[in-house]
Amino acid sequence: MRRSLSAPLAGLLLALVAAPALAQPPTTPVPGPRDPNQPPASAPNGPQPLAHAVGDAGTGLSVVRLGPQGMPTNTILPGLGDQLPKQSVTEFGLGLASAQVNTEAFLSTERVVTQASPFGFAVAGRSPQSPGTLVQTAIPDNPQPTNGGLPIPETPLGQLRVLNGSVHARWDEKLGPCISPLATARTSLAGLEVLSALPAEVPLPSKSLVSVPDTFEANSQVRLVDLPGSKNKAVESTSTMRAVSVEIAGGIKIDVATPPTLTATATGDEKTSKITYTAPVLRVSQNGKELGTLDAAHPTLDIPLLLDLVVIKLQIAGLNEKKASFTGNGFSGFQLGATARMLDVQLLPTDKLKLPNLPTALAQISLGEQIVRAAAPQGGVICGTAQPPQTQQPGGGAAPPQQKTPLAHTNAAYQSIPLFWTGTGLLLAGVVLVAALPVRGRSRVRAPGVSEP
Repeated sequence: MRRSLSAPLAGLLLALVAAPALAQPPTTPVPGPRDPNQPPASAPNGPQPLAHAVGDAGTGLSVVRLGPQGMPTNTILPGLGDQLPKQSVTEFGLGLASAQVNTEAFLSTERVVTQASPFGFAVAGRSPQSPGTLVQTAIPDNPQPTNGGLPIPETPLGQLRVLNGSVHARWDEKLGPCISPLATARTSLAGLEVLSALPAEVPLPSKSLVSVPDTFEANSQVRLVDLPGSKNKAVESTSTMRAVSVEIAGGIKIDVATPPTLTATATGDEKTSKITYTAPVLRVSQNGKELGTLDAAHPTLDIPLLLDLVVIKLQIAGLNEKKASFTGNGFSGFQLGATARMLDVQLLPTDKLKLPNLPTALAQISLGEQIVRAAAPQGGVICGTAQPPQTQQPGGGAAPPQQKTPLAHTNAAYQSIPLFWTGTGLLLAGVVLVAALPVRGRSRVRAPGVSEP
């Protein structure tokens, strides 16, 4: 009985000591006036870029999932959680790189955001911002990237040797996102061990389940590319991986013959927007013996380590795509996105148990997790500048800008004149009241020879 419960209890213990992966900070919502008839909170002042573009790319070197697909997804909408796929009990990500571009962000510092994080964690889908992250934001522009080493987290789920990051966020004052490079983020490590502190009850021939002895690199990029047959641009989000080999417990070695690349290109039109995926090609061997090749035609491979009790399942995660038209923010267009994983390693998969409500495996390690999204208006992204309207003189002709400075287009500008006259009226009313009120305690001076009435 104790031996039969050792593996599930070990997974539960690891889920409790790990604490929250991969969630990006949400874009600040645009605040609206309480009264619909009120003027907007603010309006652009001066020349504004015409470009509308939204895109993001995220890449994780390694993601550990304990109890994958073991919990229902919580939502604020009743009944929607039953329609969404289940989430993991606990997730822990190492070496995360993300690049985001959103010209419609209310805060200027959220137009371009690039991050390189040493780790991220989530429990039941909830995750805080991880410390030690390299971040660059634009506006303002950053001519040079930020490079540096990332702090190596101490965790029983994974060990890193050397982890570096680089982030670069750009923005042009006149053309906005029409600049190159626009948003790039990278994380790279030299040496990785995942699940290196499994309990002794789990009968693995070596200490760590997955290790990467060579350089492992993740790149995320968002840029604007030429749109064929048009002077406008398309939004392109790309996630790439670079790896040499992966070693797994039991003498299993995986050589990466072709690393994966995932790209989403949004042109504003469903017919020309596309998802491009270069599937990885992985050669698997055990103690020098060829076991097979993982590619698009052969995506899975099961390898028993101890009879049929302990099984490692290798899988190239299938490509998931989503596409939809959108209308909002004064323009309409087309958006699309996709997710993929270079390699999934599942420990003790439960698909052969035929029992309901079980996680798909005790633990799942994903190497090379990728996600891309892109959105563009109809006709593509316009790289230009909108000129503000000029003030007309009485005789026709534009007045020089320095001759008149209009009030700022804010809510306070609409109320400044009424507030001024209201305050002036109250001040005059106060003066009249003070003058009309009787004055007490004031001594009276009588002229000589004048008696008191």
